[in-house]
Amino acid sequence: MASRSKFLDPGLILTVVLVIYAAFVFIWWPTDIYWLGISLVGWLMFVGLFFWFGLGIIYALWIERIEGKNDS
Repeated sequence: MASRSKFLDPGLILTVVLVIYAAFVFIWWPTDIYWLGISLVGWLMFVGLFFWFGLGIIYALWIERIEGKNDS
């Protein structure tokens, strides 16, 4: 069995995606932009919940595919 690169690990890739999203939210934090009476940062954090849930599903499917290839 060949060793896979650690840089191609789904956990590392998806962690980098999460850090980029979190950095975007925290960079935006000091702005005073409101939509429907709620701060835009609040909206970004709310949307982030669904984003993180989606990443969790992607991670599980990605790992299952990798393990399926290794078992074959």
